[in-house]
Amino acid sequence: MLRPLLSGIPYSLNARLGLASCLLLPLIIGLTALVLDQANRLSLEQAERERLELQSYVLLAAAEAGGGVLWMPPSLQEPRFSQLGSGLFGVVSDAGGKTLWRSESSLGVELQLPAEQPEIGGSLFGLTEQGLFFYSYRVLWEIESGLVTEFLFTTLERPDRFNAGVRGYRTPLWSGLALLGLLLLAAQALLMRWGLKPLQALARDIKAIETGTEQQLEGRFPLEVLPLTRNLNLLLDTERARRQRYRNTLADLAHSLKTPLAVLRTQAERDLPAAEVSQAQRREDQLQLQQQVDRMDAIISHQLGRAASVSAHRLLQRVSIQRVAERIGQAMAKVYPTVYRQFDALGADLSFVGDERDLMEMLGNLIDNGFKYGNGCVRVEVVQQGSRLQISVEDDGAGIAPALRQRILERGTRADSQAPGQGIGLSVVRDILQGYGGHLELDQSSLGGARFTLILPCS
Repeated sequence: MLRPLLSGIPYSLNARLGLASCLLLPLIIGLTALVLDQANRLSLEQAERERLELQSYVLLAAAEAGGGVLWMPPSLQEPRFSQLGSGLFGVVSDAGGKTLWRSESSLGVELQLPAEQPEIGGSLFGLTEQGLFFYSYRVLWEIESGLVTEFLFTTLERPDRFNAGVRGYRTPLWSGLALLGLLLLAAQALLMRWGLKPLQALARDIKAIETGTEQQLEGRFPLEVLPLTRNLNLLLDTERARRQRYRNTLADLAHSLKTPLAVLRTQAERDLPAAEVSQAQRREDQLQLQQQVDRMDAIISHQLGRAASVSAHRLLQRVSIQRVAERIGQAMAKVYPTVYRQFDALGADLSFVGDERDLMEMLGNLIDNGFKYGNGCVRVEVVQQGSRLQISVEDDGAGIAPALRQRILERGTRADSQAPGQGIGLSVVRDILQGYGGHLELDQSSLGGARFTLILPCS
């Protein structure tokens, strides 16, 4: 019922809460008024019953039996029974419904007694068809020795006092509840304004982030909003990190292509006559060009692969670390045939939970560095210590001076400027590790060279 009505108003919490209050408050107040009014009516009816019951006892106490009949005195304790127009009437009838006595107040008034009679010793209370309240009391009376008969004492009263009581209660009730409703609506408006202030502050902070004046949501928010703000801050951090990685990838790509492009440019600028170029020189130039093109293709594929692995959702799977390390070691034997002497993959056959390409990228960079800067001996060792998985890659090279260990983890920094490379391999490893909640450590190897340790949380 409310959905069509709500769909026609602006999608605003203020508007929706205000409309809900305008609909619910009158309903609640109306139901409250009806309940209280009914309770008042029941209370007035009970009071009326008690008054008529008392008057019946007055009649019963005044009645006398003699000569085989029941008679009433000319004057009663309640003077209203003797006053015309008093609105209080008394009637005594026998078991057959024959009227034996009527109060003087009923003269000229046609009274219709209820057809239903109570049991002996019981009573009835209600309204007659004329709209008069009545109370009937049925008794057994010994009017002579051994002679017992039934009598019905009935008192009736106009509902004037009852109606006046209902009106006297209903008018201030509805007026008071209407005023209360207006006050509640005003209080509701103030409460909504106060309660929605955190959302308004959140909207302002988001606007500030959109305009670039703020970087995160730093305000003090209620507990109900904190999960939202934390998720938004996490989303903002993730997005900034993603943009930074995109920039890094583009910078790496541009930096990596500088050398091949320079070689190609040099080849293109050579303007030697065909007669001066020997067949061997021509083949050498063609081979060099092909090598540079292949290198550029590899660099572009590598950087695009990195960008895809950063931006896309990872396919998490259990990957054997030892199997991946052995595959990389076999490839290194072909890349460095003149240097390669020994490659060992030690430790338990533990699993890496993540994208296999990420593990290949990390181990490939570290093992490649081991053969590039070492003397042909590289060792990979995998251990698990508590909740941490450690993958160590060490070589038998000259090692890295302690002063340089932190610097070489920075982008574009190299420990050996003589060896080929762009100085981005270790930063790539570190970036991938951070995505899995891990980090990279560097120290001295027992083989004499450097030891790089990938530390990852166990999954």
